[in-house]
Amino acid sequence: MLTGSAIRREWTDWWQGMGALARWLPVVGALAFLGLHLSQGGLRLDHGWLVGSVLTGYYAGPRARPWFLFLLPLIIVGAVYDAQRYWAEAVRASVRVAEPHAWELRWFGLNDGGSLVTPAAWWQTRTNAGLDLVCGAAYLLFIPVFLFGAGWWRFKLKAPGSERVMWALLGLNLAGYAVYLIYPAAPPWYVDRYGLGPAVLTALPEAAGAARFDALLGVHWFADYYGRNANVFGAIPSLHVGQTFLLAVYAWQFRSNRVFTTTFWLLVFFASVYLNHHYVIDGLAGMILALGVWGGLEGWARRGAGAFNRG
Repeated sequence: MLTGSAIRREWTDWWQGMGALARWLPVVGALAFLGLHLSQGGLRLDHGWLVGSVLTGYYAGPRARPWFLFLLPLIIVGAVYDAQRYWAEAVRASVRVAEPHAWELRWFGLNDGGSLVTPAAWWQTRTNAGLDLVCGAAYLLFIPVFLFGAGWWRFKLKAPGSERVMWALLGLNLAGYAVYLIYPAAPPWYVDRYGLGPAVLTALPEAAGAARFDALLGVHWFADYYGRNANVFGAIPSLHVGQTFLLAVYAWQFRSNRVFTTTFWLLVFFASVYLNHHYVIDGLAGMILALGVWGGLEGWARRGAGAFNRG
């Protein structure tokens, strides 16, 4: 077991072995990040906490480096997601409102008292407290569950290829954000509130059915989270479904936690519809995108490309 002096000596050796670029580039990047949000009038306290956490992880030295690199893809995901608010409206294509709804009715429509409705609409008239709690909890935990699975394979099992799981998460989310700009689509809760007419571009984000979870527990977790939604019209693909499906795919690849991850993915898929956040087609699109990212990354690794293959 290393003593405090040995750890300090280890850190000093690490610091002295770094060039000026490696020493100070993170600080420059952090200032640029804060400056971007400040210039756009969107700087918040949590941006400061994020920057502080990143710099702490980076400058903690070689012992913290594996965990810092493990979490880095998620940090990038959060930063890019939050920054969408500054460019999404300016560069995205025309918002689709009626088209996704029509597809959902055509492929998955349900008869409800003689009317054809979407599964999301069908469930809004059949809610109950038990499902509200279970589905809300699943929706809250989709990121922690992914981190637990990826961390288990990476640090506990040391499964070959597990170092790519978090980078696959980054690839999936960046691809999803790109699709949001190419094919911006209204979620089912938006249709319930604003109808199928021309898109109301000033529509505010909502927690939709997840507000029932907040009400049951007397909290504002979903209200606060979705109140900061950077893109109301980012419904296709569902990254909740895509991300949990990606976790299940890796579970089957590593032959570890397969039952749990598969069950959790199916629960989140159901919750996305039950909570009125997504159509079924949104979840399927998320799964297809996840498969594409997984297949591309694993194929690249098998061909021996890049640092991912070195673990």
